[in-house]
Amino acid sequence: MVRTEPNGSDTDDAQRRAQTVKQSKAGLQQTIADMKAMAADREEAGYETLTVAAGDTTPKTPDTGESDEWGLSYVVPSNVEDEFVALYDRASFDEIGVYQADAEGIRFIVTEYLDHDEQIAVFIAGTFRLQFAAPLARTALDRGHMYTHVKKLDGTHLGSIDHDDPDAFFPDPESVYAYER
Repeated sequence: MVRTEPNGSDTDDAQRRAQTVKQSKAGLQQTIADMKAMAADREEAGYETLTVAAGDTTPKTPDTGESDEWGLSYVVPSNVEDEFVALYDRASFDEIGVYQADAEGIRFIVTEYLDHDEQIAVFIAGTFRLQFAAPLARTALDRGHMYTHVKKLDGTHLGSIDHDDPDAFFPDPESVYAYER
């Protein structure tokens, strides 16, 4: 049961939540547009590209869930499975680019996975709440690497990529820790 306060705080909270949702949608749309522009630049340079907007992005630590899998876990649409797996199987991703922006406690992220020899560039866009990222940032920075995991909604694992530079994901860890509860 929701109690309405005389000062209208329920209305203010509802308006604030609605504004946050609106900003999140706009932020995600901008992130996807940026990802597509980056992919177009790579295509122009001769790369075979794939862009994927994740349906869910979860920062996971080794003690989260039923496995010891940790890193950023992306749930991607089933319709990208064949193309992603084909590129993943051919590629030896030797470079990544991480592009991110934070707004209202939400991180908007595009990760670019590159194989320069094969001229393959895979881009994955996602969002996650920073309040859940602090344990992952600590784990990754302590261990000196982290992972990206790509899965379908049904849990089918499509691929994992080991990153030896977690600083690319967490260049300012204090800004992430500030959201920790």
